[in-house]
Amino acid sequence: MGYPLPDETALKGAFTPMRFEATVEECIVSQGEIPRELSGGFYRTGPTWKRPTEQGTNPLLSMDGMVQGLVLDNGRADFRNRWIRTPKYLLEETHQRGMFSWTDGGFHDWRDFAYGDVERNRFNRCTPQGTNNINIFPFAGEMVAAGEQGGAPIAIDPLTLETKGIVPWSTQLSTGLHEKVTYGDACFAAHPKWDHETGVLYGWNYRDTAPFVTMHTVHPDGTIDSRDLWDAPYNTVAHDIWLTPEWVVMPFQPFTIDKAKITDRKLGIWGWDESLPIVIALIPRDDVNAKVRWIKTDLPAQYVMHTMSANVENGKLTLDAPIFNRPPFPFEQDFAEGDDIALFFSIAKSYLGRWTIDLDTGAAKMEQLSDRPSELPKVDERFYGKGYTWGFQVGGVVKRKGMSMNSLVVTNMKTMSDQVYQIRSGEPAAVLESTFAPRSPDSPEGDGFIIVPVSWWADKRGEYQIFDTHDITQGPVATIELPFAMGWTPHGHWMDFR
Repeated sequence: MGYPLPDETALKGAFTPMRFEATVEECIVSQGEIPRELSGGFYRTGPTWKRPTEQGTNPLLSMDGMVQGLVLDNGRADFRNRWIRTPKYLLEETHQRGMFSWTDGGFHDWRDFAYGDVERNRFNRCTPQGTNNINIFPFAGEMVAAGEQGGAPIAIDPLTLETKGIVPWSTQLSTGLHEKVTYGDACFAAHPKWDHETGVLYGWNYRDTAPFVTMHTVHPDGTIDSRDLWDAPYNTVAHDIWLTPEWVVMPFQPFTIDKAKITDRKLGIWGWDESLPIVIALIPRDDVNAKVRWIKTDLPAQYVMHTMSANVENGKLTLDAPIFNRPPFPFEQDFAEGDDIALFFSIAKSYLGRWTIDLDTGAAKMEQLSDRPSELPKVDERFYGKGYTWGFQVGGVVKRKGMSMNSLVVTNMKTMSDQVYQIRSGEPAAVLESTFAPRSPDSPEGDGFIIVPVSWWADKRGEYQIFDTHDITQGPVATIELPFAMGWTPHGHWMDFR
């Protein structure tokens, strides 16, 4: 069955869906040379519209996931993108139509996000609702695609991008925002962290009822240690964490989630309650039963969506991240019934900032580290949980209530010196989240290359720009061209083959 592309903001411009699977072998390198020492893959996933939901709407998080992979080896680049064949995707392919309706999917406006429960029927009653369209990360020799809520992690073959299926360890994961409907149905954090040396993966689930968070430590053999945080202060959208040598550091922020808002008040599922304090949880990494330290701060109401990294020095815990003035999502105080959805960076802005916690007293302070809008932070992931110096981010300029992102920024987080390269000026394009690839497996922290995907959507072409971290201001050392517009993908990671 064919459908017209809906006339909605979430499906225009940089968000126009790339609805086809493509293979581009020996990609054109239009400028420079791909560093021959690089051998690995850069993988990204994102929501891609294939067909409307059963009730005819198009919530962003109901859209099927599509994974993009750029594999580099000996100066050559090969690109593939493939649908992630989740149980939902396969059911709808069988019937050639949308098979799911969501309790928050019938508003036809900014309230539609597909975070509500699925309306179950005889066709979909045992099919998980997950779309695995937020992030993809390396674990135990596979790439693993995850969503924010509602679906088990999916293993992806790093060379072919074939969907291998739900990971076997999903049966040990807890329930998230939605009840499980079949064996192995679960969900997992969109932004887990891992220890490069041990291969241990640190993730979690969150929900709007107690216990609000369950921590999951996943070992490379697939065994999991789990812990319910029964003493969590309130429900929060637990999107990302920091990792230190001792702790998983989880911020409880006044960005809340409540399914009852959909059914009881006919509102969107999210809330922003500035009366709630920011509470920092220091969760021991290596002892599932050890005491959690809760630090109630007097930080002003603000929001960290994506963390950069953390350091612990001289009794001070520093937590670095772009910090928003508020979550970049629509709330009832912003929009009226019938309004179109607003997209991410158009209604809020963030700047690189730092929360510093005195570990003796628990006192907390906030610093704004730059006047440049900043988001999508990345680091040398070999050093997750070990302290760090180098941070990478997409920079931009203020645009009305939000920001427009246009640059690659490399920051020495000890000296706060920046390198900046502006990728676009006035051209319509999307500078997407980068990844760091080390120059060699044992190179010093931050020594390597930054790979930046750029969607020149108005020209219907895509591009990967590779920068040498020695000096990004000299511009990309290689530019890899794609003969079509790249679909929008929020997150992804590098897998090293060396």
